[in-house]
Amino acid sequence: KRFRSKSRNMAGLDIGTGYIKMLEISGAPEKPSLVSFGIKKIQSSSEESIIEAIKALSEELKITVKDLSISLSGPSVVVRVISMPDMTDEELKNAIRFETEKSIPFDINECAFDFYVQGKDTREKYNLKILLAAVKTDSVLAKIKIAEEAGFRVNVIDVDSFAVTNAFLRNYASMESAKTIALLNIGAAYTNLVILNGGLIAFVRDLATGLKDVPAEKAAETGSGAKSTLVSLVDEIKLSFGYHENQSGKGVDEIYISGGGAGSAGMDEAFSETFG
Repeated sequence: KRFRSKSRNMAGLDIGTGYIKMLEISGAPEKPSLVSFGIKKIQSSSEESIIEAIKALSEELKITVKDLSISLSGPSVVVRVISMPDMTDEELKNAIRFETEKSIPFDINECAFDFYVQGKDTREKYNLKILLAAVKTDSVLAKIKIAEEAGFRVNVIDVDSFAVTNAFLRNYASMESAKTIALLNIGAAYTNLVILNGGLIAFVRDLATGLKDVPAEKAAETGSGAKSTLVSLVDEIKLSFGYHENQSGKGVDEIYISGGGAGSAGMDEAFSETFG
């Protein structure tokens, strides 16, 4: 008689600009349950400082596994949503390299890339809806090196925007799929922006504006520097929404915000006033 093997715990590591975040979950993927979660400030941007913070946080949280999932964002990561005609898996693998080369601003030989077929629209000639992700290899290796020097093995490399999307879709499974939804994950240095149409990713951009100037613990006393950062962020988001609407003919119906900057003073009011 065969017995199903007990699912192993999994750990995730997010190396941000200001903080690292770690968690461990059990029961994945069927019934994930949070075992531990923690955040630690990084004292400086040096590799040594980040490694020390990871070691200290994993000890505090008593992380029991050595395999980690990590994710990437920022200028070294490019995500494109493209349409291609229906073809075999083998043909698609060959065609994707060519499409990636056309879509990214880097030398393809210096990149790692992957793709995912989100769906198929039988009414169109270019009916495969494909999510394409490319990242500079040196950025990947730098993150892997940090995790390994902190005593872990990297099992999965994700993209921050995809991780945010999966978390959202898993927790809002009953979401009305006809809506166009924007997800904003606001960090210290970058804001990950994802637009979903019918539950599928339609647009992804990492905005080089975060909220370094608006620390949550000083939310009540934010000054003019923080306000100008917020204005700049809102303006960049507005441009992205406009671009998406021109391409798809669909305006954004709802905005969800997450990340370290989500609780900053004036954030929800700024978005409500600007986007209605």
